[in-house]
Amino acid sequence: MSNRTLNDWDNIAKSLTKDDAAEEEEEEMDTLEALEAKMSKVPRGMFVSGWDDPDDLIEEDKEPNASYERQVLWAAGENKQEIVEAIVCRKPCVVEAIDRDGYTALHKACYNNNREMAMVLLRYGSDPNARTDMGWTPLHSACKWNNAGCAALLLQHGADVNAPSDGAQTPLHITVTVSSCRSTMVTLLMNGRCDPERRNNSDEKAEQIAKRSGDTFPLFAMAHSAFTVETGMID
Repeated sequence: MSNRTLNDWDNIAKSLTKDDAAEEEEEEMDTLEALEAKMSKVPRGMFVSGWDDPDDLIEEDKEPNASYERQVLWAAGENKQEIVEAIVCRKPCVVEAIDRDGYTALHKACYNNNREMAMVLLRYGSDPNARTDMGWTPLHSACKWNNAGCAALLLQHGADVNAPSDGAQTPLHITVTVSSCRSTMVTLLMNGRCDPERRNNSDEKAEQIAKRSGDTFPLFAMAHSAFTVETGMID
């Protein structure tokens, strides 16, 4: 015979009921509707663009229950692909949403090097040539972080390989300022529309910037008309 009292069994039953409720709550949190409640607990400043100075003053969020537009921007910035897919499937127009600096979810997917997320966003109509307040396209973002896979994907979907920022910086200009950027640089230079002769507002070509660093300068041999088979590929 068990030595448990009736009260003991009651306590066990209550414990099991709580466990079941906890499991149901976890499942509920996986739904898109539960995301809205979850988003209200996100710390202030979570929606600031990755290019902002973290010391800048951040305005208090006047609307704690975020919209789908803000949710998709947050999810893209945090690399939450499943959330992004759930939102764009329900409301495709959110791919046009921008943060306060003009960055779209596609910009964020590309600087996070999340090619699959970028594919989803492009499939639902995200603009590969969307420009931020500073004139950056998603291709600039991919190049800034040496994400060759995303850069290639954007080019396949019509991204302007020579898109100038407000400072006339092309994606190639951005790429040569990054260390270990060979794969991204080759991706750009091998594109038939790439024009390495473009100059920025400082009247510099990307090649001139690369020459100062030395690491990627030899790769510009690929872009010169004088480059021949006899010259050989520089490794």
